[in-house]
Amino acid sequence: MNIYVLCPDLDTATGGIKMLYRHVDILNANGFSAAILHQQEGFRCSWFDNQTAVAYVSNASAGNIDYLVVPEIYGPGIAKLGKAIKKVIFNQNSYYTFKDYSLDKHDLTTPYVHKDTVAALVVSENNKNYLQYVFPELPIFRVHYSVDRSLFKNDLPKRRQIAFMPRKNVEDVVQVINILKFRNALRGYELIPITGKNEVEVAAILRESLIFLSFGYPEGCPLPPMEAMASGCITIGYDGMGGREYFTPEFAYPVAHGDIVAFARAVEEVIHLYEKNPESLNQKTQSASRFITGRYSAEREEKDAIDFWTATINAAAAKG
Repeated sequence: MNIYVLCPDLDTATGGIKMLYRHVDILNANGFSAAILHQQEGFRCSWFDNQTAVAYVSNASAGNIDYLVVPEIYGPGIAKLGKAIKKVIFNQNSYYTFKDYSLDKHDLTTPYVHKDTVAALVVSENNKNYLQYVFPELPIFRVHYSVDRSLFKNDLPKRRQIAFMPRKNVEDVVQVINILKFRNALRGYELIPITGKNEVEVAAILRESLIFLSFGYPEGCPLPPMEAMASGCITIGYDGMGGREYFTPEFAYPVAHGDIVAFARAVEEVIHLYEKNPESLNQKTQSASRFITGRYSAEREEKDAIDFWTATINAAAAKG
């Protein structure tokens, strides 16, 4: 049973691509036959360490593909990829589901109800609810992301530095940082934009950062704040909707998307609280780190993936 996972030829830090690679690794480690499928001959992602099995469109014949896994970003044309091949849509952000769809109410073209699509795989309860609402007849399964506990861990003294990723919602980043700057709220703190870093470098920054600002929205299940919380950062900002299951007031400081003043105010209040009573925040970050590493473990991700593929293959066999 050969499973191919289509993946963009993109070698910049993107959590969703890393998850596709890891999914293939899990399958191959558990008796399945799987490979990442790239377009460009010889390409593989290099921004994180991997020895993942990789194949290329040029030498992957349709007759050798039993299941084709396709990310949601390929849009309404997914069904045209590898005609008559059973497909699984790996939807890591349900808010991208209808990217490139038309507004014509009579245009009902979608791979989610196509005969070749056997199931969808999602990464959060929020995203599962989204797809189930739209496509109630489609089998939808959830796999939990995992955080690499060997990299993202709460084990270093914290510096007075604030880390953030400016790749998404850059306008919000600029507003929040400048509000804090002009209020002189950042004195004594260093700003660390995380960009162009590999996974090891990102982990090193988070492990020593006191605060992480989360600007991702909308998200399927945002990895950066999850990794920041595992690393002991005081995490402030957007839960991306898909992160609501862990980005809660118990463990972090969620802010409504687009509420710029509330975002800046939360950062300033956290800085003041840390200066007065750092232990209260230390307890919060320790609890958050334990929660993330416990709930989003490699063991759970592996079990989810194996259960999904076992059920999917068995269901297909039962149909003949």
